[in-house]
Amino acid sequence: MKEHNPKVALIRCTGYETAMVREKINEGIELIGGLGTLVQPGEKILLKPNLLAPDPPETATLTHPAVFRAAAEIVRDHGVAVYYGDSPGIHSKEKVMKKSGLQDVADELGLLSADFENREKIFFEDARQNKVFEIARGVLHSDGIISLPKLKTHGLTLMTGAIKNQFGCIPGLLKPGFHAKLENPEDFSQMLVDLTMFLRPRLYIMDGIWAMEGNGPRRGNRVELGVLIISTDPVAADTVASQVIGLDPQRVFTTLFGHKSGLGSMNDIEVLGEKIEQVTKKFDLPRYSGNFKSIPPFIRNALRNIIVQKPVINYKKCTKCHECYRICPTNPKSIVIRADRYPRHEYSTCIRCYCCQETCPEGAISIKTKLF
Repeated sequence: MKEHNPKVALIRCTGYETAMVREKINEGIELIGGLGTLVQPGEKILLKPNLLAPDPPETATLTHPAVFRAAAEIVRDHGVAVYYGDSPGIHSKEKVMKKSGLQDVADELGLLSADFENREKIFFEDARQNKVFEIARGVLHSDGIISLPKLKTHGLTLMTGAIKNQFGCIPGLLKPGFHAKLENPEDFSQMLVDLTMFLRPRLYIMDGIWAMEGNGPRRGNRVELGVLIISTDPVAADTVASQVIGLDPQRVFTTLFGHKSGLGSMNDIEVLGEKIEQVTKKFDLPRYSGNFKSIPPFIRNALRNIIVQKPVINYKKCTKCHECYRICPTNPKSIVIRADRYPRHEYSTCIRCYCCQETCPEGAISIKTKLF
């Protein structure tokens, strides 16, 4: 029997007014089949927002509190026990929740905090590349996940959306280890696909009302894109998201590998609501994405230090907080602290994971072509 085409609801939503956001999310969920097909009363459902760093809502770094609230209310009203959680790379979940405004929503609605401190090791036989993960206990002890990604450009994967959002289910400082082990965007992206194939969130509600372009995923430019993207298929959702921001989905390895791995489909997507061409805005990307994996290793390593764009520090913005040093996953570290306490990159060992650029609280690190 022929499978149904994947459905993606592309909903125009021009702001974060509470009632409007809830109405629009409800509209999108109904277009793809309704919540009753996804969750059942009495279940324990985990909301997984993007909690990258302790930034306020206006930066467009994180899932907006209005989207978090609407999703929580809609699911709660279906008779579900609603939990929430994510694991930022450096900062605590509590700090990020408070700064972002999500904690006020969680407290007001009486949502339950899931355990993202402790972890359990799992073995995933069907993975294409990464069969072993250590995942937050609160994720594994839920009945299902509703993923709330933010639509942003990303230094390593070009775009972060539905598939990459599950990376936060791996606790804290375990995440940089994957960057150290998986040095190129292709292998790192396949890991994200394997992780999402194991976790299988039931629904994705992508916040693109305020999105981010340029030096993402943290210090890029806010774009008032005005859309919500809702689907049960993360590959289809990310395909549509790429097209909305003027990016060829074939260039996004998480999307391409997700399609090839059977996580979802890039083809024959039924887009419901708005037409893609009616909401498209061409985004500035943080870097050029080339497929260096196809180049022989001895040539690839030389080219990485000549061609591949580098993280570059703007010392006028740097406050010497050394978060870039702490997050660097290489051993020895590819960031050293100078005598004047400013950080400096050692490009000969830098693996171009861009973790330093992602976590810098001052936006002092950007990705640029620097030949010397």
